[in-house]
Amino acid sequence: MRRAIALFLILCLITLPAIPASENRLPAIGSGGLIAGQQERAIGQQVLTQLRRNAPLVSDPMLREYFEDTLHRMIPHAPLQDREITPLIINEPSLNAFAVPGNIIGIHTGLLRTAETEHEFAGVVAHEIAHLSQRHYARRLEQQERSTPLTIAGILAGLILTAATGSEAGIAAIAGTQAMAIDQMLRHSRAHEQEADRLGIEIMARAGYDPAGMPAMFERMLSQARLQGNRPPEYLSTHPLTESRVADTRARVSDFRTQESYDQRLAYHLVRNRVRLHHGEKPEAFISRFRDERDKRSGLAADAAQHGLAAALIATDRAEEAIPHLRTLLERYEGDIFLVAELARALRGNDEAGDAAALLERHLDRHPRNLTLSRTLADIRMELNQPDAAARLYEKLTRDYPGDATLWNDLSEAAGRAGHLVEVHHARGERLLLLGDAEAAARQFRQALERAPANHTRKALLRDRLEAANERASTNRQR
Repeated sequence: MRRAIALFLILCLITLPAIPASENRLPAIGSGGLIAGQQERAIGQQVLTQLRRNAPLVSDPMLREYFEDTLHRMIPHAPLQDREITPLIINEPSLNAFAVPGNIIGIHTGLLRTAETEHEFAGVVAHEIAHLSQRHYARRLEQQERSTPLTIAGILAGLILTAATGSEAGIAAIAGTQAMAIDQMLRHSRAHEQEADRLGIEIMARAGYDPAGMPAMFERMLSQARLQGNRPPEYLSTHPLTESRVADTRARVSDFRTQESYDQRLAYHLVRNRVRLHHGEKPEAFISRFRDERDKRSGLAADAAQHGLAAALIATDRAEEAIPHLRTLLERYEGDIFLVAELARALRGNDEAGDAAALLERHLDRHPRNLTLSRTLADIRMELNQPDAAARLYEKLTRDYPGDATLWNDLSEAAGRAGHLVEVHHARGERLLLLGDAEAAARQFRQALERAPANHTRKALLRDRLEAANERASTNRQR
């Protein structure tokens, strides 16, 4: 499967338009030149489109909300010119994270599985934010200013393959000089890594995370690399790590650490439990494991294990047993959105979908437009055969998350079951546009316009979307 994806992406990206030599020169960082700005954004959009089409992106709202919250806590403390970052979560068990031109930061679910504390997780995220803020990709591109258009296309292909399947696959899939260029582009230099470490630690400290989480995570990676021998974590293929670098980051921490201990939030453990259940052994094996952890530990660790036990019970169709555990946790963490959504899942699994919907509605009144509550409720409304209500929820979510192709797909299905054909074609068009098929998107927008009555409130919007799709299709044909 990975080889098929690799070959497909290479064939697609090898047809990128030629970049004249005069446009292939990168001005000084921060000068606002063409490649440093417009071309980086264009590369980011190419990567994003291909990842949407080919990578196993995670649509779990709880994971996305937690990752976005982590980014939002750190971004105000980073020297970013553009603070709009697109987060991606890829459903891969490997330990990997990446930053792509155009302000895209992605993680593999394996990172959540490996990082035992949220401070370790935050250390990797802060490091990637630092790479973006220092425009390290642009600096590497400047070194490749004599590259041919073919090499530029290869670099882009390698970036996508690295993000989707791991750096080794991305490099190995392309042969000859092109592979060498990609290898050089993907591998951050020692100086860039040290710069990202230094700035990442500072970002963590200012955002309230324990900066010691970064060297702790690096040590965990090195330990894993020793255990895996010839197959170290994917992250180390593009972010070379040595004992001296770990020692350097640990020394830097003392300059920024402001307290002896740092609190941890339950939220990290909730999302980590979900990932562990998905990528670990069978859920049945986790029931006794989480039960033992709960009984042997205290405080937050015991509560995290109790949630894990409940999640494992839900996954093994024993939702009735999970409900009391979740209600107990909600007594201690009153109003916690993730626990509310988890309890709703348990009620739904126990044939109490109506009660689950009522629970979510109550909490949505307090947290309107919340992603986790809204998407969980929309899914339950579909199960209750209430597609009108589900479509309204999905539509609100697409306004806040217009770049999520899975939401447009869900809206299309709900609108179809509700008999709203104009909305079906509109949603399909938006999804196809995100996936890079502008001509098919234009056909969907055209059908929506043809079906819309003269007084339809969205007729002007549909005309604008049709024009945008046609312009995109025309640009694609010229390549």
